[in-house]
Amino acid sequence: MGINKRAKVLFLLFFLGFCFIMIAYVSLIWYPALPFDSKSKREVTELLGENTGTIVKLTTEENVDWYGPQANQASAAEAMIRAVTEKGWTFIQQEGAGYFFERRKEKLIITSQMWTGNYVLFRIPAGVL
Repeated sequence: MGINKRAKVLFLLFFLGFCFIMIAYVSLIWYPALPFDSKSKREVTELLGENTGTIVKLTTEENVDWYGPQANQASAAEAMIRAVTEKGWTFIQQEGAGYFFERRKEKLIITSQMWTGNYVLFRIPAGVL
């Protein structure tokens, strides 16, 4: 293989690698903003992608823990309710994006929000899970 041909092949490999990286990076730009600042979109998608179907802690900010599973909204709610009830809370009801729990005389409200079509985020007071 001549030097000129080898240089073209190396350039093509470099260019394709660069394009792949840019596509992966740019695809996250279109994701909506996260409701917290301490993690990037990439970090969150990696955490959620590694834990399909299970609830995973994403971050803690201002005395709030943010959790999320990679699941549709119904499966995500089931995973969150299961995790909270395992900590001794009793699920009472859901109203919109709010999930209501009780334990003895304590009350707990957990809210959810769809971050993208694939991810639901739960806002849980710090220390519950």
